[in-house]
Amino acid sequence: MRSRLLAGAAAVALPLLFTAAGVMSRAVAAPADRALLPLDQYTSEKGRELGRKYAEELRALASGIYHCIPWLEVQEHSLGFYRPKHLGGGDSRYLSMRVFIEQEASPDFARLTVANQAAAMYARYVAALLKRMARSPALTADPGVEGFTIILEWLKQSVRAASDRPIHETVAVFIDKASALDFLAGRITPRALADRADIRLWDGETSLENLHLTRLAEDDFVSTYKMKNYQLDPGVTCP
Repeated sequence: MRSRLLAGAAAVALPLLFTAAGVMSRAVAAPADRALLPLDQYTSEKGRELGRKYAEELRALASGIYHCIPWLEVQEHSLGFYRPKHLGGGDSRYLSMRVFIEQEASPDFARLTVANQAAAMYARYVAALLKRMARSPALTADPGVEGFTIILEWLKQSVRAASDRPIHETVAVFIDKASALDFLAGRITPRALADRADIRLWDGETSLENLHLTRLAEDDFVSTYKMKNYQLDPGVTCP
């Protein structure tokens, strides 16, 4: 896990608060290879072939997030073509990614219910990440790729003793490819996408399955926020 350089990410209507001293940039290469699921860890030849075929696209995806959304951390070996277990039989492969959201404590965010926290995180990040995941026309047209999974994770904000183990909140969003492409083409709204998606929430280790997001505001933070004192590495651009 990379060091906690950055902080911020509250609810949809809340500001992100970053702490920085001087000018920050990525002085080392993006850990793209660490984010990718190794080929020998795929459980089927179909998954392994997709991982091999689109390795460069996955590296570009991981690198883009590392440089352009630097308060998100793509977890080690979480980026690849996983089979969602809840889909049952067969070998359906979704392009999947798990990210940890760096954030400072926010009393306003902490006062939200877990479901509303999940809705805030969904509104802020799912569309932005889905657009990045679907940038490759070849990948999105590949019949072997049947959907997208975005897993967002953040530290639970609660009063704990210093010796307590940190607790994470997690929301997993499973989107079939037809729904994803409809959304990306503007044929359905963000609200309709959320209604079609299979959304599951974990409050620590307690599973709250089939979550329906009743509170879903628009949030363009990822595309508009410019972090103070952060500089991209030479040659890196963020479209």
